[in-house]
Amino acid sequence: MAKFVKQEGVALENHVITTVTATEPFTCSWQCVDTPLCFSMNVRKLQTGLVTCELNNSSKTADRQDLMPRAGSQYHQMAEVDHCTVEDCIYKDALPAGWYKFGSKLIKLFPERRTWGQARHSCQLIGGDLMSINREDENEFISHLLGQIKIKGKGSNQITAHWILDGTDNDVSLINGATYEEEDGAKSLHLNGSGEYATTPAVDFGKTSFTIASWVKLQTPVTSQSTIYSDWSPPRQFIVDAYSTGELLFGGFNNKGLYKPWFAAGSPPIGNWFHVAAVWDRDANEARLFLDAQKVGTQPMQSDSYLRNNSHAVYDIGLKRDTDHTLRGYLRDLMIIGGALTGEELTNITDPNNEPLDGVWIGLNDVKTEGAFYWPDGSHVTYTKWASNQPDNQYGYQDCVEMRIDKGTWDDTSCGRQLPFVCEKKT
Repeated sequence: MAKFVKQEGVALENHVITTVTATEPFTCSWQCVDTPLCFSMNVRKLQTGLVTCELNNSSKTADRQDLMPRAGSQYHQMAEVDHCTVEDCIYKDALPAGWYKFGSKLIKLFPERRTWGQARHSCQLIGGDLMSINREDENEFISHLLGQIKIKGKGSNQITAHWILDGTDNDVSLINGATYEEEDGAKSLHLNGSGEYATTPAVDFGKTSFTIASWVKLQTPVTSQSTIYSDWSPPRQFIVDAYSTGELLFGGFNNKGLYKPWFAAGSPPIGNWFHVAAVWDRDANEARLFLDAQKVGTQPMQSDSYLRNNSHAVYDIGLKRDTDHTLRGYLRDLMIIGGALTGEELTNITDPNNEPLDGVWIGLNDVKTEGAFYWPDGSHVTYTKWASNQPDNQYGYQDCVEMRIDKGTWDDTSCGRQLPFVCEKKT
């Protein structure tokens, strides 16, 4: 059950996430209820008798300054229902200062990175604790919250695809004996340079601004192109690799029939991890290469150009398919992001220890007794959302739990990792 209250002649500007057409506002209300980050609606009746509803990812509670006069419009916002259990009633709202209300809890994501213990202390200092999750709808809400704000900057900047490359990605295929091996304390994809490679599903991103990013550790000096990630068999689309000149290369074949972008820059190290990012900023008409979040090269692009699409089903990790050259080294944390990240934003998705940002802390832990998981208040676990093959206590010291930002599933990991965190306070 959900209840909405309405206000005539106004609408919430600048927060529309989608627009739907329905026979009556009641239908739109349930569309908002079922959309995790919808908190209000702008409703207008059409001459046809139908209504058009703009679903908003905020409310006048959080952004009262954006509630503006609009003739013929009604503003609808979810309201609390008295004498109703949490399970029966649905109530959520966006609040000032980045807080959200969901049921009886106040929830906030803190992007600064802390160890699990430091994160819990930070929550306690503001009268709360690390998040406890007791129902599927709570987990879904938080998962969508992470998806909305995990990377801030130009464009949508959503993570379109994210492969951790540690054996937990069920859509990565290992070819010709490629393996996952522990390297510098983290399991990573290992390729031997003699025909081993991996594939991911193809992703449609070429007509928007985008960023392709990955951690890489090359094992030998590059004497031929060592491809990091590509779709490079006819009809070719894109390639990111360590070039034979000792530089990074960002290449593509565009809708104008030109090999552009096509430029090399930077000097990736041999035997040490480095972070590479290839960026196409369609707003600025520029392609860029970043090495460890530092811009090392640019190339101007035509305003109406974009990567030529094809019907390929997979993209390749570590393989230049037209020549069969393969990379020798390790890769992890491969991302495709639907926006042009800056160096600062690239820094925000990694940390100084080359640790990927793959999750955020929640309160679940088995610090006291291995395998006996409890929430911070000591309550027993009644709901779980473990990732495949988790928890596994890998290396024997994984006692704290993160929610993965790409899938909303849970993974036990070392409490000493530094991750963003989610706090809750009871209302």
